[in-house]
Amino acid sequence: MAPMILPLPILGTEPVRPSFAQGPRSLSAVKLLRISVTDRCNVRCLYCMPEEGVGFAPKRQLLSPQEFVAVARSAAAVGVDHFKITGGEPTVRSDLLAIAAGLAALNPGDLSLTTNGLRLAHLAHDLRHAGIDRLTISWDSMHPDRLARITRGGATTIEDGRQRLDALHRGIDAAMDAGFERLKFNVVVIGGINDDEVAQFARLTLDHPWTVRFIEYMPLGDSSLTSDAELYTVDNAIVRTQIEQELGELAPIVRATESGVGPAQVFSLPGARGRVGFISAMSQPFCETCNRLRLTATGELRSCLFDGGEVDVRFALDDQQRVIELMRHCVAMKPDVHTGHGNRAMSQIGG
Repeated sequence: MAPMILPLPILGTEPVRPSFAQGPRSLSAVKLLRISVTDRCNVRCLYCMPEEGVGFAPKRQLLSPQEFVAVARSAAAVGVDHFKITGGEPTVRSDLLAIAAGLAALNPGDLSLTTNGLRLAHLAHDLRHAGIDRLTISWDSMHPDRLARITRGGATTIEDGRQRLDALHRGIDAAMDAGFERLKFNVVVIGGINDDEVAQFARLTLDHPWTVRFIEYMPLGDSSLTSDAELYTVDNAIVRTQIEQELGELAPIVRATESGVGPAQVFSLPGARGRVGFISAMSQPFCETCNRLRLTATGELRSCLFDGGEVDVRFALDDQQRVIELMRHCVAMKPDVHTGHGNRAMSQIGG
């Protein structure tokens, strides 16, 4: 009797994740789409770019407001209800308000924008009117000389840093006046440069309803710090200890009470109005709970900040179902745990 020949299984075209994978495996796990509207920026931060800067995509290659909205609409159709506008620096894009208004018209659960704050004095009220719910502001030093060193972009003297810090403060005041009361601040902690300021930043939460988040330096692309990444990376466990030694014990906050769906572990100081957060991508990778995709300014969906997994959606923007299929394809490429060095500069990805 001839042996029975069983048919071979039909192999799908989707990437196959190993059985031991711990990260989100389906599109239903994605709650946030980070939308980079430009790779350009008005500064050249040490942790983001090399001294000479990076090559920018030609403007003709950037998605239009309508194209950004088309991708976001597809994401909303499968339950993604948080959108974050990023860059580069999104406020350098002249049609930013049109992008914001288009995204707001989709009625997401949350629409936020991350910025270095340098142009907020002129834009805060317009951003609020366009439908932005929340702002996250990058602020890496309270000292003018250090801010000049970190942000560069032509700022090389203490006076340059003073002007930049003043613009930031005016932007914060304008944001508060526009109704963005519960601001979030991101502080990238860099060893030997600003790591002695962490308690000073945390102190801001005592009197303000703000969340100050400390982010471990992440070596992405070829920034000015990547060659000595270990030297500049400060474990957030050390940051937390420094804060508690000076300001008291941090009490954990129920994450669901914090706006947004980000990866920060959130705490509060005794009697504080605001909160302190820690984003520890290097010492405690949170890949198994990653709930986001990233859209670059030129139309690539990216599954991971570090490891890529890019899918081009630009050719499919007139076909919502096809965009959804590409999103599903992208999610399937999420790594179990990201590598220690990202393959593209942060400004090119959207953070």
